[in-house]
Parts: sequence; structure tokens; C-alpha cells
Amino acid sequence: MVQTIPFSLSTLRSHSIFIPPVSASSSTPSNDEEWELVDRPSDPAIGKRTSRMAMRDKELLVAMDKEVRIMTLSSSEGWEVKDGCVGSYKTLKSPNLTFTIHHIIPNSTGRLLAVVGHHQIVVLVLPKSSYFGTTGGDLECRSIPIDEYHFSPSSNDVITQVSWHPWGEGGNSLWVLTANGKLREYDVLQPHDAVQTFHFLPERPASSSKFTAVDPLSRYASSFAFSTGTVDFGPLMVYVLIANGDLYTMGPILPLHTEMPVQYLQGLKAFTDVRLARTETEAKDAFGAGEAGLGRATFQAQWVGSLVKQVKLAEEARTKRNQVEVSETPSRRTSRLSRSTRGMGEQSPSLSRSTAPREGIVKVHPPHLTQSGGPAPGPHRALLRQGPAVFNPGPHEVGNFDDNDDEDQMASDLFVAEVAATYEDREQSKDKETVIAIGWSGGRVDVGLEVEKPEPRWVSSRDTISSVPVVPIIESILLPFPHVDSSEVPSLSFKRDPLYSDVFYVQHAFGVDAISVRPWLDELQKETWGNELPSSDVVRLVESASSPTKPIVGIVDFCNITLGYGLIAMASSGQLAFVEMDLRIADSAVIPPTSASLAESPTSKQTKEPDSQSLLVAKPFDPDRLVASIRRPDPPYNPFAVLKQRIPDYNKPVSSISPEHLRVLGEISSQVQKRTEAVRNASETVENRLDLQIQELQRQIKLLRECQEDIQQLRQSRTLSRAEEMLRKQDDLSDQLDGVLSSMTAEYKPQVGEVERKWFEELERLRMRVRGGGVVRGKGLATRAQILNEQLAAVKKVLSEARSTRKEPPSSPAPSTYGSKQLKPLEAALSARSEELRRLIRRMEMLDMRLEVASPGVEEA
Repeated sequence: MVQTIPFSLSTLRSHSIFIPPVSASSSTPSNDEEWELVDRPSDPAIGKRTSRMAMRDKELLVAMDKEVRIMTLSSSEGWEVKDGCVGSYKTLKSPNLTFTIHHIIPNSTGRLLAVVGHHQIVVLVLPKSSYFGTTGGDLECRSIPIDEYHFSPSSNDVITQVSWHPWGEGGNSLWVLTANGKLREYDVLQPHDAVQTFHFLPERPASSSKFTAVDPLSRYASSFAFSTGTVDFGPLMVYVLIANGDLYTMGPILPLHTEMPVQYLQGLKAFTDVRLARTETEAKDAFGAGEAGLGRATFQAQWVGSLVKQVKLAEEARTKRNQVEVSETPSRRTSRLSRSTRGMGEQSPSLSRSTAPREGIVKVHPPHLTQSGGPAPGPHRALLRQGPAVFNPGPHEVGNFDDNDDEDQMASDLFVAEVAATYEDREQSKDKETVIAIGWSGGRVDVGLEVEKPEPRWVSSRDTISSVPVVPIIESILLPFPHVDSSEVPSLSFKRDPLYSDVFYVQHAFGVDAISVRPWLDELQKETWGNELPSSDVVRLVESASSPTKPIVGIVDFCNITLGYGLIAMASSGQLAFVEMDLRIADSAVIPPTSASLAESPTSKQTKEPDSQSLLVAKPFDPDRLVASIRRPDPPYNPFAVLKQRIPDYNKPVSSISPEHLRVLGEISSQVQKRTEAVRNASETVENRLDLQIQELQRQIKLLRECQEDIQQLRQSRTLSRAEEMLRKQDDLSDQLDGVLSSMTAEYKPQVGEVERKWFEELERLRMRVRGGGVVRGKGLATRAQILNEQLAAVKKVLSEARSTRKEPPSSPAPSTYGSKQLKPLEAALSARSEELRRLIRRMEMLDMRLEVASPGVEEA
């Protein structure tokens, strides 16, 4: 039994397509054809960017050493596990793939693949998706070598970047930048010579000395990018980045065979006409303020006018051709059709040049060239190279390898993208900003803003204004790089996000970073913003090992129904890392309001939408049963068996068609129609399910938004506001009470009433009575008590002596003393005095206590 594993991003890393091939050094070469020319030591030590992964719809392409592999990602049956290998892939074979591959770049149609080495370029004609089965093996495909004279193993031209022009007819326009600053355009249908060449660096004299004071980085073109725009000359301008950081522009530049949107051409025509009229008006004033720019505006209007003239002539020729075809006889049209059919058979359909343009597209060519690529008649001026651009404010000179004084940072890649000024109205907004990013070898990314759009200029005495483009650098981002000892210079390369224009990815040897410029773009749109803008959001998505022996050599970002939204990164060892990213659900434009939804009442919405039940649960979907109904229909679908059964000699030629033949063909046609109808119904079911999933996604996003609104309301509810108001009022009341108390304390003056005065007078009399005072001294209660105590002591002494004498027997007659009758009155008087003393002592104690209590008040008074 064959073992299979289901397809997922987690199992993709185990696929056999990422297993590196056996090194050629392990085997002995059998002939001289297996020898290759290695890179020469004279090549400049510029970091080489690599991009060895690409995606075409649902196919993944991977470059390993000298071969290109391809696999499908839409396998519903899973991947077969055989001999320890997961899945299978096809290897695209071509006799021209004899070099180490650094880049693979598919064109816009997905039919052509540019395979780029260090000195060579080969374009592969990719087969259709139906050729990729579940089994592996080799697949021969047609290959087209590009300009073997300039790009060969022994060539001196180092290829730095290759890109397909988005407006090339049929996706056949290939643009190649070499290190000497030459930007060449190649038509895949004419691959032997460049159809256009633009020079961004001056020619190096042949007799120049090897030892020169000129910076070698200033003679090395490292990257280029097509500019962006919707109305002006933005899409016709080209940026070229030099390794020392200089940025040059040139334009207008068009492919030889251009398919241009007619809406853009109309807008460009109106733009140049209005600008020319305004410039002419300014040039007629008394001071001639606009005379300097009149020549430039005139050249631009003439250039656009030549494109409009080409479109008009092509339309007139097409109208005449249609009139001639209508007037021709059917037999003549048939003969012409047969001749055209025979002519088309000599050329590949995928590389044929279409005759009629698509709807909304016009075909034009550069005015200085003819449609075949030759020089056009009449005088034509050369394009002016503008730059280098002035960075004001300039970038921060920082890097991860600043401690190495022997090596300077080198600008390795350029990124130009048009971003909506605000994310909420990104679909309808016409106010867009052009963001420019420059990557340096030290891990620095300079992010700037194109304030002034570049405009076309020609070498002419009528346009002598020496103006250079100015690009303000918003911020310099330093990506964290580990400190490694390696002679190879690291390089950075950019890749745009497939869904959000304000996000781009930075690929380098140590990982992949995501940078979002949305924070400071939103801040720039505000009417008032501070002196400092917020920084961009930088996130490290993939972290590779610190060792430079396993760098990241390719990334693929995707956003489709099969894989979702995410990114895949591959190391040179074949190891794979994937990141699944989230959509921005907090977006008001995710669910655009429709007129029908706006017209519905709230009650009707409540009746139509379920409370919390998922739409997918309410209507279950069984894909296995649907696929089984197509693969095993009832009755069985086998038209070949019907033909073989009803007409045994079906494989023999017939001279005439009998009614039996017609009946069999009718039956087979009925089966085919039923089969087609079943497939159509299944497709409609899948589409309905997809629509239902989209509705469910919208419903969930709506619920999430409602939850966010509820949370926001809770945060800003009346209860919270009332509590905050009460706290604020309480603080105010406390402050007021403190003020009232302080004022009362300051204004209070104590006054003694009548009762208090009488009480104090009574206390004073008691004090005088107890202590004595006034005119008569010694009459106080205290003095009297002291006298009584002394008398009592004397009486007690006498009593004690009397008692002692009474107890002793009378031995002799005592002297004469008090008798009993005399002592009784004395004892009565002493007891009365003792009782009075005790009463006085108690009263004195009470008076002392009252005095102690009343003394503080008296002192205050």
C-alpha cells in the first residue's frame, strides 16, 4: 500500500524538491563538457543577491545548483512517500543550463522563466500545468539563450539584476542591468541582440590605470527599478542604484513593443497639454519666469503626441483592414486563413506576437525607434541622465560591521513602490506616495519618500536647468546581524508584499525581515504632527543560523486560496521555513457597503442574519462526495467502451457515414454533455461554497468589528465617565473644604461668655480661699489645715504619754494631770477637729483637680 501524507505548509519542508543534488565534485568528469569556468579573481567583491525560488500560480519552482525543479501545490490526494522521499517533482532539462543559477524570474504571463547566472541568461518556455503529474522525472523544455555574445562564461559583463517589464507585449520584454551601468532591453522573440541600451555610467577608458583614486563602488551598478505612477510620467522613469549609494534616473523609457493602458495614455496626454499651456502662459509674463521650463514641457508634449499619433494610425489601419475583409469573397478569406495558419505553425504559440490589442490596451513603441527596432526617421535627442539624487535629510551612517575599517558599506538593492496615503481608502484614493528604500551590505535600510516626481529630460540647449532630484530619507533602519568572520560581503534584497503595498520584505543571509511604513505615512497625513515621526514596524520573520554557510537564498510570498497568506524562505542547504501571516481585519474597507445593504432596514437585517450560527455549519459541504460523484458517476462514463461495443470497426477508415454511426455519436455526445453538465454543476457548487465562505468571513469580520465597538463603548461608557467625573468633583470639593477651613481658622477670634466669666471668678475665689491672699495673710484653708495638723500632732503626743502612764502601776503618787472629766471634752473637740480636717482635705483634692482642668483655659484667656 502506498503511503501518502496530506499537503500542508508544515509538510512542504520535507518535500524532496528541496534536497540538494549530489555535488559534481564527488564524481569524476567523463568528458570536457563537464568542466566549467569559475568566477575570475578580478570580479569586484560585491555581495551577490540570490533568488532561487519562484511561484507560478499553483506551481513552485526551485533552482538547485544547475537545474530547475518544478512541482504542483494543488495535489488533493496528498504526497506519496517512497524510499524516504516525500512527493515528486519535475526537472526542467535544457542543453543551455550549464551554469550555476542565482535567480529565477517568471514573467507576468507565467509562460516564460528567466534563469540568471553570474554571466549568463537563459529563458525557459514553461510547459502547461497539465504536464505536471504526480510522478517525477525529467521534462524537456524549450530554452532561449539571451545575447550569447555579451553573456557567456568568458564575458566581462557581470549581471547584477534582471527584470520583466510589466508593459512588455506578451510579457516578452526582458531588461538586464550589468555592473558597467548599461541597461539593456531584450525581446524574447529577438534574443540575440539588445533592442535598446541605456548608459547610466560613463564608459571607462581602455587605457585607464589599475591604480586610480576613483572609488570602485562608484563604477558598479547594483540594482534598478521601474518607477510608479498613474497620471504623470512615473511609470516611464527608471531608477538605477550605484554601489556607493548614488541614485540616477532616466526617462521616458518604454519597451520596444509596449502594451500601454489607454486610460493612462489619455491621462498623460491631458497632463502634458495642461502643463504646456501653463508653462507658455508663465513664459509670456514680463519677467519670463517660466521660459526656462518651456523647452522641457515642449519636448514632453511632443513625445506624448507621437504616441497618440501611433495609436491613431494603428486604429485607421485596423479599420481599413476590417473593411477589406468584409468586401472580400468567402473563398478568398479561406485561402488567406489557410496561409496564416501555415505561417503560425512555424512559430511557438506561446511566443507569437498578438495582432489585435486587448480591450483597454493600445500598442505603441518608442518614438525614436520604428516598430521593428530600427532608428526612426527625423531628429531625435538622447535622454539625459539625471542625478545623483540628493538625500536631504541624509541617512544615518550606521552598520553592523562598522568596526571593520577596511570595508565600506555597499548599496545592494533598490525598492520603489507606490503606497496609498491612508490605508482606509487605499482602493479609491488617488493620493498616493512613492516610497524608496535602499539596502546596504551592513544591514542598513534607508527608507525615503519621493517628494518631487522625476520628469523626462533630453540633452538639449533648450533645457539647461541643472536640477537634481531630492529624496528625503525618513529613517535609517539597522537590521540586527550577528558578528561573523567571513570574507564574503553580505547583501540585502527586497521583495514586495502580494497584498499590502505598504509592506515589503528584506532578504539577507541571516534571515528575512518585514518592514511596514504605514505608521509614519499615517502620521504624515495628519494636519498637525510632532517634530518626530513614528518609526516603521520591523519584524524578523525568519532567523537563520549565525553561520554564513547556510544563508537564505530565496523567498516566496503568496496570497491565494490554496496556500492562504504567508511567506516561504529557503536556505542554501535546502532547509525550508514558512510563516503564516494574518490579514488586517480591523479594516473598514474589507466589507464595502452596497446600495442594497444600505437600503435594508435594521429589522430586515436581523431577520435575515442568524444570531451566532455559522453559515458553513448551517449548510454543510462534503468535498469527498462531490469528487466521488465526478470520478465515479452513475451510470459510468466511458464513451470509448460504447464506441467499441456499438461499432467494432471504429478504428478503420470509413467511406460513408451510416445512421448507426450517427446514433452512436449522438449517444456519446449525450454522455459527454451529461459529463460536462456534472462537472459544471460541481464547479458551481464549489463556487457557491466559496461565496458562502466569503460571506462567512465577512460576517465574522463584522462581528469582530461589533465586538471592537462594544469594547470601545465599554471603555468610553457613561458609568466610567460618571465615575471619573465624581472623582474629579470630589477632588474639587476637598480643595474647597480645605480653603474654607483655612479661612475660618485665620478669621477665628475666641470670646469669653458670661457663664465662663462667672466660672473663672468662682475658681479664682476658691484659689484665694484655699491658698490665702489679699490683705489678710494666713487665713487660707491651707494655712489653717497646716495649723490643725501641728495641733493634732501635739495632742497625739500628749495622748500617747497619758495612755502609757495609765498602763503603768502607780508606784508613787504622780504629779497633778488632767482628770477624766477634763479629758472627755478634749477628746470630743479633737474628734470634731479630725472630722473637719478630713472634710477639708477631700475638698482640697477636688479643688486641685478642678484647677488642673481649668488652668489651660485661664492661661489662654
